[in-house]
Amino acid sequence: MTEKPINGKAIYTPKGAAYEYGHIGCNFYTGCPHECEYCYLKRGAPSKQLGGKVALLKKCFTSRENALAVFSNEVKKNLERCQRDGIFFSFTTDPLIAEARWLTMDAIRFCSQHDVPVWVLTKDATFLSEPQFVNHLVFLAESYRPNLHFGFTLTGHDEMEPKASNNAERIDAMRRMKNVGFSTFASIEPVIDWESAKSVIIDSIDYCDHYKIGLRSGVKKDYYDFATLNEKVSELVAFITDKGKTVYLKESVRKAINS
Repeated sequence: MTEKPINGKAIYTPKGAAYEYGHIGCNFYTGCPHECEYCYLKRGAPSKQLGGKVALLKKCFTSRENALAVFSNEVKKNLERCQRDGIFFSFTTDPLIAEARWLTMDAIRFCSQHDVPVWVLTKDATFLSEPQFVNHLVFLAESYRPNLHFGFTLTGHDEMEPKASNNAERIDAMRRMKNVGFSTFASIEPVIDWESAKSVIIDSIDYCDHYKIGLRSGVKKDYYDFATLNEKVSELVAFITDKGKTVYLKESVRKAINS
């Protein structure tokens, strides 16, 4: 029997490619200052509502306190599913930019108290320069730390992500999170080119538990050399698994291989 989708103000059941990242998502803010060249929030119908350069609290929330209260109630109402599937932060902004990180932290603390796993995907390593924020991470129970998954988008192309922390800083942040007991993952999406993808995987492999690899959307059909794509993907998968790490190929990659 198919479960009824969650459709709350804070948490919800994602669709499409987003569902491959998390079966339950949480969005507190819309808009992102990173100005990534490839960002899907800049394209199409969602861009007017979601693609701004400034992170703003969603209009359905009256304040940060209200957003946390709504989140807490919605998680409690769906607690068994949240404990099983975890919650992904987030699809409409970077959850660790300065504007959003403290609300994200409040939500993480609530989840830690209710045994709910959390996945956080970011391109911002500056949270490590805020001692109070780091202290809150350190004070999380050691038993919960493996359930808090810190993910970093890695493309190897800093010039396409002009306002984000550079890729080397993100990998260093991943190293630091791994060293204190948190789970780590990398989003190699979008793959801009296979050489850069391989480079950031090599640089992060000692600190990363899991990789997700996805192709760039909204580009011309000849953007990738499909004649060699299977070979490139197989090479990356072999390297990752030989190092004892896991990898997930997103549907965009699987379709390309089978086309």
